[in-house]
Amino acid sequence: MISRFATFAAVGALAVGAGSLRPDTGTLAAWNEFVSRAENDLHSCQCDTGKPQGKTYEIPGGTIHQWRGELLIKGVTVDEVVNALQSRGVPPPQEDVLESRVLSRSGESVVVYLKLSRQALITVTYDTEHAVTFNRLSPTAAESRSIATRIDEADGRDHGFLWRLNSYWRYEQEHEGVRIRGESLSLSRRVPTVVKPVAGPIITRIGRDSMASALEAVRRFLEGLKPMS
Repeated sequence: MISRFATFAAVGALAVGAGSLRPDTGTLAAWNEFVSRAENDLHSCQCDTGKPQGKTYEIPGGTIHQWRGELLIKGVTVDEVVNALQSRGVPPPQEDVLESRVLSRSGESVVVYLKLSRQALITVTYDTEHAVTFNRLSPTAAESRSIATRIDEADGRDHGFLWRLNSYWRYEQEHEGVRIRGESLSLSRRVPTVVKPVAGPIITRIGRDSMASALEAVRRFLEGLKPMS
């Protein structure tokens, strides 16, 4: 069990420098390099349905969090799934999305606003904008890509908990329905060594719960639309 003193110490350490934390050029270069490699290897991991898998990678001045998960929606087609998600524009409702709206549409792309809430040792709210693009690969496969183009803490500060956020989804037709694979990449500040024993497990839980929540939201939304014919 985490002691109250350790928790308070972790809060203090993670809050140090709030209001001035920004990723430097070296951190962003390492992030861009990692994203480039990851995008060439998307969805290569076969995950157990409903059991997200994640890793963290330390880079100069930051930490990259990579999470993957998948689910199967039975009795639907890729075309029905993509049409439903693209028509909605914003992600299906989930707890950490406080507000959402479509800002613009153009062809297969949509720009959305999301007010996000992240709760760990402290709660932080973000105003974010995302460029989302859908790509039909074939009659039985499609993919979507969401890149955060704006991430601002609502109070104007910057704790460094969320600097970048990308998500990728692939939709593949199977005999029973559509297999949906999701992958998220996010960038945050490095966790101070002194609080890693406390903060590390919490950060892992946040990443796992966020991916599980996104998968469950997609499941509820799509199953709520059936039959789609």
